[in-house]
Amino acid sequence: MRAFDANLLAALCEAVRLEIVCILVAQRRVDLQTIADQLPQDRSVISRHLNVLHRAGVVRREKVGRQVFFELDGSTLLGRLEGMVEGCRRIVGLCCPPKAKPKERRRGT
Repeated sequence: MRAFDANLLAALCEAVRLEIVCILVAQRRVDLQTIADQLPQDRSVISRHLNVLHRAGVVRREKVGRQVFFELDGSTLLGRLEGMVEGCRRIVGLCCPPKAKPKERRRGT
């Protein structure tokens, strides 16, 4: 039973990639240069991060002429995150019974 999406988690575990996701949320569809202009890393580094996000299914890309535009693949990302939450619920149900509530102490005894 797999509860975790390792490719997705690996893609999102880098701070720069999370910044890129935030840029895409705010600006919807942008080209590489626009993203790179907002971050301190070189354009080539940003390009590599975008490729990781694309391979993990977090972003879509479209080439228009010489430019490549990126946008968040929100429905796919949400579905994969929901899948992980469901997987965690199944695991917790199997391995981690809820804690018993502590018995209340009666006063005066």
